Amino acid sequence: MKKYLQRLGGVFLAGMMLLSLLPATAFAEGSPRLYLNNGPVFEVEAGKENKVELKLKNTGQGAAQAISYGVSYENGDIPFSIKFQNTASSYLASGDIRTLNMYVTVDASAKTGSYPVTLKYSYQDVYGSNMESQDSIYIKIKNLEGGISYAFESVKLAGDSISPGSSSAFSGTLRNDGTANMINVELELTGLESNGISLSNGFSKLKLGDIPANTVKDFRYQLVAGADMAAGNYPVQLVLTYEDESGKSYEEKENYYLNVGGISGKKSQVEIRNMKEPGGNYNVNQNFTITFDLFNAGQVAAKNIVVTAEAVDAGAVVPKSSSVKTVSELAPNASKAMSFTFAGTESAKSQNYAICFTVEYGTGGTAVTTFKQYAGVNVNNPEDDDSESKPKIIVSNYTCDPLIVMAGEEFDLNLTLLNTHKDKSVQNIKMFLTLAEETSSDTEKTGNIFTPVNSSNTFYFDSIAPKGQAEKSLRLYVVPSAQPKTYTLTVNFEYEDANGKEYTAQELLGINVEQMTELTIDEFAVPDMIEMGTPVTVSFGYYNTGKVALNNLMIKVEGDVECMERNTYVGTLQSGSSDYYENSFSAMMPGTVPVSIVISYEDPSGEVIETRRDFELNVSEPYIPEEGDGMTPETPVIDTKKLIIGGCILFLMAAGLFFFIKKQKEEPTSALAESAEDIDDDDDDDDDDDDFHQTPDSKEGMSI
Repeated sequence: MKKYLQRLGGVFLAGMMLLSLLPATAFAEGSPRLYLNNGPVFEVEAGKENKVELKLKNTGQGAAQAISYGVSYENGDIPFSIKFQNTASSYLASGDIRTLNMYVTVDASAKTGSYPVTLKYSYQDVYGSNMESQDSIYIKIKNLEGGISYAFESVKLAGDSISPGSSSAFSGTLRNDGTANMINVELELTGLESNGISLSNGFSKLKLGDIPANTVKDFRYQLVAGADMAAGNYPVQLVLTYEDESGKSYEEKENYYLNVGGISGKKSQVEIRNMKEPGGNYNVNQNFTITFDLFNAGQVAAKNIVVTAEAVDAGAVVPKSSSVKTVSELAPNASKAMSFTFAGTESAKSQNYAICFTVEYGTGGTAVTTFKQYAGVNVNNPEDDDSESKPKIIVSNYTCDPLIVMAGEEFDLNLTLLNTHKDKSVQNIKMFLTLAEETSSDTEKTGNIFTPVNSSNTFYFDSIAPKGQAEKSLRLYVVPSAQPKTYTLTVNFEYEDANGKEYTAQELLGINVEQMTELTIDEFAVPDMIEMGTPVTVSFGYYNTGKVALNNLMIKVEGDVECMERNTYVGTLQSGSSDYYENSFSAMMPGTVPVSIVISYEDPSGEVIETRRDFELNVSEPYIPEEGDGMTPETPVIDTKKLIIGGCILFLMAAGLFFFIKKQKEEPTSALAESAEDIDDDDDDDDDDDDFHQTPDSKEGMSI
């Protein structure tokens, strides 16, 4: 019995040992889950096929089988293609990693940058259920050779500039310094018609044919400048069109400036400053001198300056020195002292006479700039009017409030009138204002620049006593179209003496007028949040809505960013003109990056005015997906395979136990008989032992 119990215990113990060898999940297995174990940024080179190794890991609880791979793109214009290798094996156990070779073929003309790609996996679990998962990766193209990359070299005018009325060659070289061929290359020169420069012969569009990699093609245009062009820089544009070897078309534009007259797009601006008019009264034939400084407030030298001085009434006042003076050249911010001497003649009356100074100058071309300025002097002629002394009225003092008058605004003009005669009074006085302003072309007369406000242009005074004064305050309005300069306002007097004799007189006043500049800029915005290295494009239109030209206009980008063109020089923007600005920049450091778009220009007086648009970029690190992004945890399910194995082991144990018990039930008698024989054998052995140990008497009975 003991032996059979030992056998039963051994069978049970063996079964338990087999069960203990199974893992804890022997009776349940989860779904597989495929996930990229490296990346997500993979760098490739343009113009070649690049091998990329992807480490694919099964992070799920079950095995994956029948695995297939695919890709999709966010942007349809992708300069590369993708194919896979090492896809023969279709089984990946839980926790295993497989290397998948992905081959990326990149176009030679692909631009440097990162392109998002979605990897897609389709597979089945062990039960045949279809499953999918995906990862986002970034193909970072590094175009070391640039694919198709061109450069204009040695683009210039023969002699560096072109004189008005003459011709010059505009030539250069187009270099293909990339690794791909440029096909069907055409080059067109545009923008000539609008600036006075034209082609003297040939066509504006040149067909250059094909330009292989690392080769060049020369181009040449013969130009002629208009005879009446002013010196300066004039913009033109080279428009380049070509195709790559796949037939894709490209168009590129390059701006250039053609120099006319030898000056790099800058102007001279001659002004009369520090004019000193003679004070008091000057008798007939008594010399008086008017002095002033010629000052060049421009940025380049003024050339061939001619200053002419003459009296408005040439018979009453005549020059006593040379009335025409010349200056061959006046450098920027330089001045030249000028002096002219005049005297009254016998025909002069006792009154104020105007002296006109006309200044003409150029900058190197044929265009000439002209302006005029006036001074006044009091001439006394005792012999006038039968040698009888006559009373005179002068403007002894005047003030403007404000001192600098703005076009389109009102101002106060305060006059002090003085009767210069010591004995005679004046009466029945009529005063009126006139302005005859000549333009630089000397062909037009402007209308009234100053208009009285709430009054007429004529004013009346009863009388002014000898050596007496009269005050008059005027409110005047400046027309909005007035050009910025000093205007000469004429004060006319008509009056009588005590005997009723009529007189006339004129006084000249200088009124300095400035024109308000106005630059209108379109609204534009930038994104609040960007990734590091992502380009931000800023574009807007701007308009000169003021009445005067804006000089030396420049647009620049300020801030810790990488910019395509940090400074853009526009030059002169005429009144009513507009232009368009577009630029892009990238922030290369994370965090808050302040950026400013600054537009600066000079008004006609030379004052620099700035307009700013300030904003902040919130820059984040490039997004890299973390493990588990976009994946929903799978609910583990029972693994039937492991369940079957465990069930078979339990079945074998149960079967062995069953047959053992059945056998014991079928042979109970033999087992008991066998047990009885064992007992009888034991008894026989005991009897034999008893016989062997009999007393000596019995031994004697057995002796022979």
